Amino acid sequence: MHKNIYYSWASNFYRLFIGQGLATIISETVNYSLLFYLTSISKSATILSISEIISLLPIALFAPFAGVMADRVSKKKILIFSDTISLIVTLLLFLQAINSHNNLTIDLILISNLLRSTTISIQNPTIQSAVPELVPDDKLLKINGQYSSLQALNQFFPPILGGILYGLLPVDYILLLSGLANVIGICAVIITCFPRNEVNNANQRGFHLLFELKQGLHSIIQVTGLNRVIIYKAFSVAIIVPSTALYPLMTSEHFHGSLKFDAPLVEVSIALGMALSGLCMGNLNNLSHRLTPAGIGVLGIGLSLFISGILPGNHYGFIIFIIINFIAGLCIPWIDAPVQTLLQDKIEHKNLGKVISFYLMMIGLAGPAGLSLSSVTSKFMSTAEIFIGSGILLILMLLVALFDRKLRSI
Repeated sequence: MHKNIYYSWASNFYRLFIGQGLATIISETVNYSLLFYLTSISKSATILSISEIISLLPIALFAPFAGVMADRVSKKKILIFSDTISLIVTLLLFLQAINSHNNLTIDLILISNLLRSTTISIQNPTIQSAVPELVPDDKLLKINGQYSSLQALNQFFPPILGGILYGLLPVDYILLLSGLANVIGICAVIITCFPRNEVNNANQRGFHLLFELKQGLHSIIQVTGLNRVIIYKAFSVAIIVPSTALYPLMTSEHFHGSLKFDAPLVEVSIALGMALSGLCMGNLNNLSHRLTPAGIGVLGIGLSLFISGILPGNHYGFIIFIIINFIAGLCIPWIDAPVQTLLQDKIEHKNLGKVISFYLMMIGLAGPAGLSLSSVTSKFMSTAEIFIGSGILLILMLLVALFDRKLRSI
């Protein structure tokens, strides 16, 4: 009987997990191909920076709205609607590519990227808030670990496949693959059974975004220490993101490596570490404190950044750098999965979308804030010194967290 129950929820959930995962990998592969195309026609660092900002801003701007809607409207309808919008945008871009003989303008690509990024920012909080409705409580950590592994695969394959596709196919064919990704995503949602009680009665009161977000914040405050967890997570993102953005510069400047051949090795080592670690997260369910893995992960990444900064700038130092970043990759799911599981476990399902929206908004703002600060410090600090400083800051943050009584009581 227990086995039948397991296969019931598992078969239902993995339809969504595998379908959306495959769709995401294909979609990101297309995004990388378009990035290479944009690089080729613009040859401008400013345009590429604008493209990066366009891909990040919707997370902070639209995730709050999406999470609130996920608590009030059918999650299945939201996911199908967002994928349909993305499909329409892709098909319009495809038609323009045919009419222009594959000569798309920079403005058109940036606008389409903005619209596609917006649909992704709507999907992410919706899917994350749906997970605890589809998965038993004792399996949440395992599933979130597998989600981290999927993210690792999404970092590993798309840059490689995107480069291959860009070299082999014209832009219109590449865009057709993006449309295929949307169709796969829609089909995965259609064949997944969502609980009937997921829809709140939206007619009881009008829709007020600020009021709904305030409710989400109140739900966080009601759980002792949960607000501290989100604050520490945001600080860690603000510290880590600038260093990850400097990996290519660290490779070329400090280790005198090649951006074409050596820099991708670092990204691959991190992605492999994430993939392996995420698959093992289910074995951590029995620890005395559910945030112990997160503490170990922060310590591991802090030490990795610090040691990376003091390595000798030669070939042997670079080999150690690759190994260290594999270890850092192992640590990333140890931070993300327990925090995500904590939110899904402590917050009522009816308010989870609001809370995840608030959480993603904090994380979405923390990254650019850290990047802005690092752009200032880079004027008087070397890349290696920024790595050392980031490692020290992470370890200091961990020490503060260890003595935080509210955090220990969660």
